[in-house]
Amino acid sequence: LASGGEQWGPSDAPGYLGVGRIHAMTAAEISLITERFADAARTVMLSGTDGIECMFSYDTLIDAFFYDNRNLRTDEYGGSFENRTRFAVELLHAVREAIGPDPILGVTVSVRTPNFERLVQYLETECDIDYMGVGNGDYQHTELIIPPLDIAPGIGIPNAARAKAVAKSLKILAEGKINRPELGEQALVEGTCDLVGMTRALMADPDLVNKLERGERDRIRMCVGQNVCIARRMRKFPIACAQNPTSGMEAERAAQPTANPGHVVVVGGGVAGLEAARHAAERGHRVTLLEARDGLGGQITRTATLPVLSSLNDLWQWRANELDVLGVEVQLGVMADADTIVALQPDFVLVATGALPASPEHTIAIDDWLDGTPIPDGNVLLVDEEGSRKGCGPAEALALAGRHVTLIPDGIAPLQEIAENHAERPVFKRLHEAGVMILSDVIVQSIAPGAVTIVGRYDGVERTLKAPVVLHAGRHIANDTLCLELTERGIDARPVGDARSPRRWEDAIHDGYLTGAAI
Repeated sequence: LASGGEQWGPSDAPGYLGVGRIHAMTAAEISLITERFADAARTVMLSGTDGIECMFSYDTLIDAFFYDNRNLRTDEYGGSFENRTRFAVELLHAVREAIGPDPILGVTVSVRTPNFERLVQYLETECDIDYMGVGNGDYQHTELIIPPLDIAPGIGIPNAARAKAVAKSLKILAEGKINRPELGEQALVEGTCDLVGMTRALMADPDLVNKLERGERDRIRMCVGQNVCIARRMRKFPIACAQNPTSGMEAERAAQPTANPGHVVVVGGGVAGLEAARHAAERGHRVTLLEARDGLGGQITRTATLPVLSSLNDLWQWRANELDVLGVEVQLGVMADADTIVALQPDFVLVATGALPASPEHTIAIDDWLDGTPIPDGNVLLVDEEGSRKGCGPAEALALAGRHVTLIPDGIAPLQEIAENHAERPVFKRLHEAGVMILSDVIVQSIAPGAVTIVGRYDGVERTLKAPVVLHAGRHIANDTLCLELTERGIDARPVGDARSPRRWEDAIHDGYLTGAAI
């Protein structure tokens, strides 16, 4: 789509994402694609790889032929089950002939494919394949393809079990948010699958298996399902990971020991400060971390108390554990000022004091509510400028507590940021079930005590909503006062994370890593 190329498929139909129309392939074009798959497989094997996997799931070209409502052909590639699977069988035969009998040949199909169990049996019988991966979703259920944190871990294991129950000797691979080693181990022990796919888990921690072998399970950096990886991929950006700042950039961001070890003082124990302290210590610096509160984690610890968001705690808990392993001195309950820091005689100061809410007058900032600020009884208007978890999460929590909540996305699409992470379907479902009213296509014109005036983006109609409580999600300013004061005293002080520029959690973590690498 991005290149303006043609879309091919079994039959004429509207194009994907509403773009153009699908070109109904001729028999000659089907043969051409089969030949090109074989050519590609042959070329790949020249690189020394161990095998090939063909993707017949998630609305790709091949699996479109499996569906009655997409494959309307009347030739040998349409109609009966055997005809609708003919393209897949011919392609697998061609690939096997191209790579030879010894290399591994696998295929992935989705459990949502029509006649799923029959397809498993048929491909095993008709094709010389070694394993089958079992996908869980399709493009009508993208949240099941790469499940976000809203979806329970291990969702793909029962689906793999369906394939395992009908396969004879074909190895079955389970996938789908198997982000914790114990999930995969249990599935293997119980015989519900033969192999386990953990793509995002290994992006979050490429050393996962080695750590298990060394008995260092507590040091594994867990995937939380934030789905920064897929959000960036869908936007044609280089892949990245919320948890692992080097994922996708392993060469340029590889950890380098410092040539001049010094004393680094980090102020602030949120994820930016924790990551900056961790990486600085990892590189060989002596690190002291000062945190004003009596615990680490910063804003995320409060956000993680909202419905289904507890896995966000992994973002800070892993880093806190690493500080202990690396020997970082952590001082809690220290309201650090310039004098306190100067007395520690640091060579570098990394200021990760976060950001302060700058909500409009007559509103209560979500940050303050999460931090314990009481709110009046009654209905709630929640103005959301971000479309992130900090808008929908409080809306859901308050609705579940019995309040009538109206979520007002201010000039943005509802759940805009969450939609990028393929989590909007489960979030919309929960908000609906909780009774949250969600407006769309509106812009906030003004806010008065207990009232929000909005105007329709398209119709221009203005109306005023009223409620005893008006909450606000958005607008922060960097809390960089300490950093500026230290700099004026001649200290090498550098802002980190939101103290530099308020952004997302993953941005704070990446900035912490890069700042720790720069000293």
